[in-house]
Amino acid sequence: MADADTADMLKAWGLEYYIDLFREHGIDISCLGLITEEMIKELIPKIGDRAKFKSNLAEWRNVINITTNSTPFLELTAGIDIDDQSTFSLQQNTESTSLIDLNSDVSTLGTLSTTESSSSSTTRSPSPLLYTLNRNSETFQLQNLHDFLRSTVEGRALLSLYKDSGILDNSGRRKLCNIIVRRELDNDPEKIISSQRLLSISQEIITTFTKEHISTYFIPYISYGPTLKKAAKGKLLDCFNNRRREYKKAGIITSRRSNSGQLSRLSPGLDVNSAVIERKDIEEPLAWLKNSSDPWYMVEDYWSITESYRIQRELSAKSKGSVSDYMKEFPCLKKPSGYTLLLKDFCYIYPQNKECLFENFPIYKAKLLELAKTTSTTLRDTTLKNIIKEYLDLAPDSEETSSLAALLVLPFLFSPVSTKRKKCNTVCWRPSKIEMRDGFILHIHSQAELQEAITRRKEKYVKLGLTLQPMVIVVGPKISEINQYFVTIDDTFYELHSIVSAVDCCFKVTHALNAEYPTECLPIWTFIQKAFYKIKTTYDTEYVTVNSLISDLEIQE
Repeated sequence: MADADTADMLKAWGLEYYIDLFREHGIDISCLGLITEEMIKELIPKIGDRAKFKSNLAEWRNVINITTNSTPFLELTAGIDIDDQSTFSLQQNTESTSLIDLNSDVSTLGTLSTTESSSSSTTRSPSPLLYTLNRNSETFQLQNLHDFLRSTVEGRALLSLYKDSGILDNSGRRKLCNIIVRRELDNDPEKIISSQRLLSISQEIITTFTKEHISTYFIPYISYGPTLKKAAKGKLLDCFNNRRREYKKAGIITSRRSNSGQLSRLSPGLDVNSAVIERKDIEEPLAWLKNSSDPWYMVEDYWSITESYRIQRELSAKSKGSVSDYMKEFPCLKKPSGYTLLLKDFCYIYPQNKECLFENFPIYKAKLLELAKTTSTTLRDTTLKNIIKEYLDLAPDSEETSSLAALLVLPFLFSPVSTKRKKCNTVCWRPSKIEMRDGFILHIHSQAELQEAITRRKEKYVKLGLTLQPMVIVVGPKISEINQYFVTIDDTFYELHSIVSAVDCCFKVTHALNAEYPTECLPIWTFIQKAFYKIKTTYDTEYVTVNSLISDLEIQE
C-alpha cells in the first residue's frame, strides 16, 4: 500500500491522480529505489506524466542516495583528509595487505571496500574482517556490521534469532539500533552521525538482514518540491537522538559543538561576515530546524549545535532578512517556549551577563522610585503627575508591583528623542512621554486586545517609515491588577511570569535577533543596557539624560 510519504511526493510533483494506482500496486517509499524503466511505463502510460515522474524520481534518488551501489558499505574515507599523503592498509586475517594512495579516486576506494565486504560475506572466517587505517601513528578499525554483531553477545543472539525465524520484530530492530549506536558513540559521545553514515549503516543492515527495508532505519531530509519538505526519520536516527538525550541528562555530554570561536560580543549592526565558519556537522541540523519543531529535545540539541553559525552568519547580516523573516525561517521560534532558544543565543553572545537584571535591578529599585517622586514635583503637566503618582502608589503593595512601578516610571525620567524617517532622513516624530512608556511597556485590558494592539502599532510605524521591534505588553483590567506579561516579536507572543522576567526576555531576544530597540524608547533600553547589564558597544548612542541618571543612581559602569 502506498504510504503517506509516497502520496505526499506524488502531490508535490503534480501527479496526485496516480496515488490510488500506486496504492493498488503496493508501492511505498521503500520501493521507489527499485522501480525500473519498464515498471514506470506500465504505471504511467502518458508520456508527459512519465517524463515528469522520471525527472523528479531521479532527483529524489540523488538526494537520498538510496540505491545499493551509490554508497559503500563502509565509509573508509570518512574523516580522512584527501590531500594527506598518508596511506591506509586493507587487512584480512592479518595475512594479505594492499596499499592504496589516498590521492587516488575516492570512488575507487568505495568500490574496493564494497567488493571486499561482499567477498568476505560469502567466505566468513572466525576472525572479524577489519579495515585498519594507519595515519600519523594512529590506528582506527572499522568492522562490517555482520562481523561486529558476531563479536558481541547481543549481536550473536540477534543473528541466531533471525536465522531461526527469518524476521526481525520491533524489539529486535530496537536492540539492533542500540547496538549500532553504542558502537558509533563509543569513542566520542558528542559525535554527530552524518546522513551519509546513517545510510551506509542502513545498507549494511539490509545486507545482513535481507528481509528488512532501508527506509525502516533511515530516510534523510528530503525536499519533494518547493511546497513540501520532510525531516529525516527512521529507527537509527531516533535511537541516536534518544542516546544523546540520555547522555546529556547524565552529564556525559558537557560541551557544545561549535564550528568557530565564540563571539565575545555581538551588538546590533556588527558585521562578522568575514569570519570563516566551517559548516561541517551543522547543515543537516540547520535544515531540520527550518522544517521541524518537534520533538522539543531535538530542537534544543540542534539549536545548540548550530548556534555559532546562526549567530555569526545569519543574525549579524542585516541584509539577509528581517526579524520577521528569521522567525518564519525557524518554526520552533513560534512555539510558546521559542523564547528560551533566543535566551540561549544571548547567553552564548554574552555569557557573563545572564543574571544581570535580576541581580542589579533590585539594588536600585527604591532609588528609581525616589527619583520619580522628586521628578513629579517639578512637572507642570498634571496628567503626567497623576500617572507617576498612580505608579508610586503601587510600590508598597508587593514586590511584583514595586518592580512594575519602578520600571513604568523610567520613561518619565528621560527626555524624548526626535526620530528621523529612514528613507528621507527628515525629522518627523518627537514621541511624547506617554508614547515612550507605551513603546517600553504597553498596558492593555485583556488578552483579546493583543493582536489588535500590535496591528495598530504596525500601522503607525509604517507611516513613520519604521518597523515593529520586540516589546513588552502587560495585561490586566487596571495597572494595579496585572495578571499576564508578554513579550511580542512580530506576531508571536511569549508569556512570562513577572515584569522583570518580561523585560529581561525582551532585552535578550532583541540582542539575540540583532534587532533594534523601539525608536520611541531608545534612552530607556540604553539605560537598562548600560546600568544593569553593563554592556557597551561601539554602536551605542550617548544620551545626556541616560548618563545623568546613571550618575544620580551612583551606578558604577
